[in-house]
Amino acid sequence: MLKGGRPNKNLDSFLKNDRKVLSFSILWEDRSYDGGDKYYTLNFFLSDNSIEVKEINLPNNGKTPFPMLLKRQKLAKQPILTHCPGMSLRKEEYYMPEDLLIGRKVNIFNRECLIYECDE
Repeated sequence: MLKGGRPNKNLDSFLKNDRKVLSFSILWEDRSYDGGDKYYTLNFFLSDNSIEVKEINLPNNGKTPFPMLLKRQKLAKQPILTHCPGMSLRKEEYYMPEDLLIGRKVNIFNRECLIYECDE
């Protein structure tokens, strides 16, 4: 009757893409002293454009399991580092599905990870 509502883009995206997840296999070549190749699964949630990164644990590999490299959150392509939150006027660009292609690298907090496989 009042016709005063504004469309909610986030709600629309959530209703269309709820439980739709893109899954990628990524490789981080750790060049530290006790590093090596580390394999992870990157999940991209289409409902809110957030990303989580889980480690693939192999049994009896002698390493302490560390299940999550990145909890579910939006991942900036180039993070803005300031002394106080909100000081920068620059807008952050976040990873989107079109940025995640096989053969490209994803920067996860200064870790260059190679995408080598994805699900259907």
